[in-house]
Amino acid sequence: MSDYQKQMMHHVGASGVMLCLSMAWELGVVEMLLEAKQPLTSQQVADKLNLRERYVREILGALTVGEVISVDDSSTKFHVPEDHKQTLATVSVFSRFMPQFGMRYNNVMDCTQQRNPGGMLYGESPWMYSILEDMLVTAKKDMIDTDILPAMPQIVPKLESGIKVAELGCATGFLVNKLASRFKKSAFLGVDVASKPLEEARADANGRGIQNITYSTDNIENISEKYNGSFDWILTRYVIHDLAYPQQALNQIYRCLKPGGIYSMIDVALEEGIIGNIANGTSMLYYSLSTFMCLPESFRQPDSAALGATWGAPLAREMVAKAGFTIINESASPTDEKEIHFVCQK
Repeated sequence: MSDYQKQMMHHVGASGVMLCLSMAWELGVVEMLLEAKQPLTSQQVADKLNLRERYVREILGALTVGEVISVDDSSTKFHVPEDHKQTLATVSVFSRFMPQFGMRYNNVMDCTQQRNPGGMLYGESPWMYSILEDMLVTAKKDMIDTDILPAMPQIVPKLESGIKVAELGCATGFLVNKLASRFKKSAFLGVDVASKPLEEARADANGRGIQNITYSTDNIENISEKYNGSFDWILTRYVIHDLAYPQQALNQIYRCLKPGGIYSMIDVALEEGIIGNIANGTSMLYYSLSTFMCLPESFRQPDSAALGATWGAPLAREMVAKAGFTIINESASPTDEKEIHFVCQK
């Protein structure tokens, strides 16, 4: 078998392993392995979760040959090394996109045809917002302290004394609710075009007694005039590349900031184009996510910019500059080198 054949079969096999990992996550197998203090047999896992042992054994076999988990010399007792557990927890969440790709496959095929509308919203796929939130909760639970505030230390004293902050495209409110809970003297606004995730955001804030936050169902590409010059800090994460009219949105964000205000644009920002990302696993994921999720989300209008997740750092810099911003800092996420926090000032 040639090296190319081996490489192609590795891709085919790896895609199957990720589907098995997603199933293992949904069935509770991953959680059980992560919590286990000693290796477990497939029968022990099956009995604990009330599953059929033969299926559990095959799933564990797929994860083992894929080097996701480990097995003893008898090939009967499975475990996750302690130093692998956090990575496995994170990758398990990403693996849940694979079944979603399958569910969206035919619709995305239709989107590629000139005769059909080119878009498909995230909300049309079951559990999509749940997966996106799990990504934050599992992989990015500390990102306020690891990705956001360290890139802009000048904002912390202002948050403590009291400023106006908005997260645009806040979805279920994971980030904005955590910020509002911590910085009680500041006033926060969570905005999203979809009403259902905002209901979850409100319920979470109410349940935690957070009183310095409000929510609004607005289109980031056409923000209400009442917010002109209103905010000291505006935050978006993984939003701009998903929009039909991203330049218009950046212009609107600029309009809504006070003079000297800060805009945090956290987004996928690949450098060096396709050629510079060949064989990079993270880039492979983003190109796939872009095909099945980001392009369909943004292609709601025939004249959509259709940036996709692979729009690239050079274009990101060009667009924020065109909106009038000055980039005062850039920092890569410690958990994802392709995710960049652009700190922009009005």
